[in-house]
Formats: sequence, C-alpha cells, structure tokens
Amino acid sequence: MREVEAIKTVHNGISFRSRTEARWAVFFDTLGLSFEYEKTHFDLPDSQRYLPDFFLPELNAWFEVKAENDAIVTEEAYKARLLAASKPGIRVWLAIGPPRAEIPNILTLDDWDVETPIEEILATSENRYRFLEDRRDKLVFWLQADSVTGGFRHSFMAGGPGTNTDHDRLPLLHGSVAIAYEKAMVQKW
Repeated sequence: MREVEAIKTVHNGISFRSRTEARWAVFFDTLGLSFEYEKTHFDLPDSQRYLPDFFLPELNAWFEVKAENDAIVTEEAYKARLLAASKPGIRVWLAIGPPRAEIPNILTLDDWDVETPIEEILATSENRYRFLEDRRDKLVFWLQADSVTGGFRHSFMAGGPGTNTDHDRLPLLHGSVAIAYEKAMVQKW
C-alpha cells in the first residue's frame, strides 16, 4: 500500500486529520449542513474498530473521506460496507479525495454487499456520485452519478434541512452547492 501523507488542518476550531477532511467540512459548512466529526467508534463483526470521519444528521449518513489511493479506498470501503451491513437502514458513504464538482467521487457503500469486490465498484464510473441541489427546494440535496451508457443518470434525494416538494425535475449543480464546491477548493489554511 502506498502511504499518503495527511496534513493535519484546523477549521472552525476542529482539528482534522487531513486537509481533505477539512475541505469536506468547509463544503458541509457552506451548505449549512451540520456534522459531527469522528463521533462514534463502531465494533465491526470481524472484530475491527471503525471510526467514520463525519456523521451528517440532516442526511442521516456516515461519511468517510479518503485520499485518492486505491489501496486505502479498498481497505476503508470494506470497513464501511461492514458497518452498513451490521446496521441496516443507515447510510454509509465514502468520498475519494476532496469535494470537486467536475468529478463524481462519492461511493454509496450501503448499496453494496460486503462480497462485491471494491475493484468492481470502483471500475464503473456510474457508481460514483456528486452532490447537487434541487431546482425548487432550497437546502434539499441530491447525489447524482454520470451515465456512461447514455440516457438516464442515477440520482437520489440525499436530504437536507430544507423541505422537499413533490416534482419531477432533476437536480443541478448551481446555487449553494456550486458555491460550496468552490469554497472547499479555494480555502487556504
């Protein structure tokens, strides 16, 4: 496994283990999403302990952040899927690298059983999502993957502190989400 040197970074009084985690904190702060950093250790069924980076209450999701390194992502994805399998109904997502609007990089690991090889999941770009925003509903966020096969994109409402209305419009990269992506990447410490 190739080692990736993390740069500890303080943002809003919280000491993050890496600059990438801090960038995601800027992203969530800009969206107005509350988060709890390293909230809970979990004892996994295989006797490992797992500490997800973020809990996002408005999205009811555990959010892990990892460097763009296949070996590291593979190891963490295994633990994240074990967590999801041991606690049905919870969302467990893994971000590969910092928040970037142009590159979908979030894996929704609660959608995959532990037996599916992570290499298989990583090999298909349709399995990687990005945050988008609803056109009508302020503070309602979506995850959307690009479509390789043409036609439809995979998307689902992730939630948020806003109120969802019933309509058939697809989410976009605009408004507060576009600003959040920009702020996260230009933040200087």
